Amino acid sequence: MFEENMIVQLKGIGMSEYEAKVYLTLICINSASPRELHETTNIPRGRVYETLASLEKKGFIISNRQSPVRYRVADIPHTVERLKREAVTRYDTLGIALETFAALTCTDQLGQTYTIQSEWGIGNHIRFLLKTAKNELLIISDDPAFYQYFAEELSQTAKRVSVNSVVSNKKTAKKIPFPCFLADKDTKESLFQPPILRKMSLPTKLIIYADRKEVLAVYEREGKKEAVFTRNNIYADFITRTVMKNQVRVSP
Repeated sequence: MFEENMIVQLKGIGMSEYEAKVYLTLICINSASPRELHETTNIPRGRVYETLASLEKKGFIISNRQSPVRYRVADIPHTVERLKREAVTRYDTLGIALETFAALTCTDQLGQTYTIQSEWGIGNHIRFLLKTAKNELLIISDDPAFYQYFAEELSQTAKRVSVNSVVSNKKTAKKIPFPCFLADKDTKESLFQPPILRKMSLPTKLIIYADRKEVLAVYEREGKKEAVFTRNNIYADFITRTVMKNQVRVSP
């Protein structure tokens, strides 16, 4: 009964039934050859070799790398700690993916806002906006790293829709690999460092307005990038039209 319960628990962390049986057998007898495990567990010999290879690849067992080959269980406390770390990473990644999915596929409701607290999630949102924009994109940013990192995506997007980039000074414009616009005084004061973020001492890195309804604002908090993503922003159309009204086009 106890062994059956252990098999169920090991299957719960992703082992097959054969893997669980071989692993528990190795714990009991310390070390064994494939033949001994075949005779002890009654698992077909061919499947024993497959199972041992799988368990070794997953880090549950180790071999002596000699002939005849013998296997033993890897240090159990070390294995358990590794599994914990992998589980935390896996669930963190899942959480980010679910948040991203919710933000990008939610129903069209007025002014839905989401906070994104990972560079992976921010990158996903940027790529999503570049890929799905139907009419135009307005980019407010002085960050050359952004333009360089997403150069290929920006180039492809510009073939489909109007892409307008606004920078605050000519020096920055020279570092950007395509023509852009120079912000006027009002745009510099209101968008390159929005009052609410300036008050919170959160430097603005990037703002994207997509199709005059979706807004992604990226900023830094304690040296790490975060973002706010809003769908159906009621001010996006007004801001896009106002920003583009009096800008001066410059070239790199």
